[in-house]
Amino acid sequence: MLSSLWQSPPGAKGADPDPDPPAPLVSTWKVRADASEAPAIVRVRNLQSVMAAGRDAWGRDAKPQPVLLSSEVSFARPFSTASADDSVNAETVHYGNLSKTLLNGIELFSFPPSKKKGLVATRRQEGPATPRTADVFELLWVQMTGRVVDGSRVALPLDQVPFLDAAKLRSLSLTIHLPKASLLGDGVSLTTATCFVDASELADEKKKNPQRSYARCLRLHGLRVPTLIGVNPNERKAKQMVVVDVEIDRFDVLEDIHTELEGLVVAVGYIFLSVYSNTLVSLFLCCIFPRQVGHHITNITNDPIQTLEASSFETLEALGTHIANKILDEFRIQDSPQPMRERGWQVRVCLEKPIAVPFADCPAVEVRVGS
Repeated sequence: MLSSLWQSPPGAKGADPDPDPPAPLVSTWKVRADASEAPAIVRVRNLQSVMAAGRDAWGRDAKPQPVLLSSEVSFARPFSTASADDSVNAETVHYGNLSKTLLNGIELFSFPPSKKKGLVATRRQEGPATPRTADVFELLWVQMTGRVVDGSRVALPLDQVPFLDAAKLRSLSLTIHLPKASLLGDGVSLTTATCFVDASELADEKKKNPQRSYARCLRLHGLRVPTLIGVNPNERKAKQMVVVDVEIDRFDVLEDIHTELEGLVVAVGYIFLSVYSNTLVSLFLCCIFPRQVGHHITNITNDPIQTLEASSFETLEALGTHIANKILDEFRIQDSPQPMRERGWQVRVCLEKPIAVPFADCPAVEVRVGS
């Protein structure tokens, strides 16, 4: 379970020394099933800003990079009076104010830590000197709901009111997308979604955690890897571009690990599916992912001059399952020996072959592996 990242400012009234039980971390599908279909929704997509937190495509900390913020607010009741009166009232939320809340929160992380003059330091007494993406996420979540991501603790001082009223909500999702945080793809995103309990269940207990369940998902978008794959004779003669989307559901990690994860996925694509010299491919990978894939290359092969044409896959089904199992069984976080399968991750891999079917955008195969 995730630990809280948020610390109230020194001397602030309203600290919560007696937290509620945290909501369970489940899959995104389970949160959607718990929430069911909402009668009314307000969305904001791809608010553009700058974030100097987390890591960039090269694995460097706190480098300014573009960020896209998206949120979906689902309500437990329909817009009866709001639609009848043609006005924005308490039944809904003003999407302009929702946008301002998100942008005001991300503005605290728009400059590197050395240039922020303690803006964020006053809000967090402990933790890493360089804010992680998870730190940014929790600050935005607290401003919107008043509680930490798992709902276990009230994090806003008594003199501040959260932007949203949880008693009126069916579900809430928030996404931070970093479109330039990938060397070979369309970026990385982190999404949290939660389902709220019915307001009647909170009537007698003011402190009760309003969240029924929540999910966290890390996504690598559109990794483009030249790959030898296919069952047709012409497909065995040369590589073709394969577009890979990877989703890590039930993501329980606070560190920014997307560069290492991308390195592993790309290493599988290049090394296991290469028709060229392993030495050349390894050199290329070590140049663009020096820290991420060096140890993976050592573990994958002991003969630096063999070709791996015999190890190549013919189907997307086999390749997708192989990538997912590699992540679950071989990926490690820092010095922890625990494999990701034991952490309960669910890995979803979607593979596309854009040129395989000339008169279609692409054929695609998606697999899900893990508990």
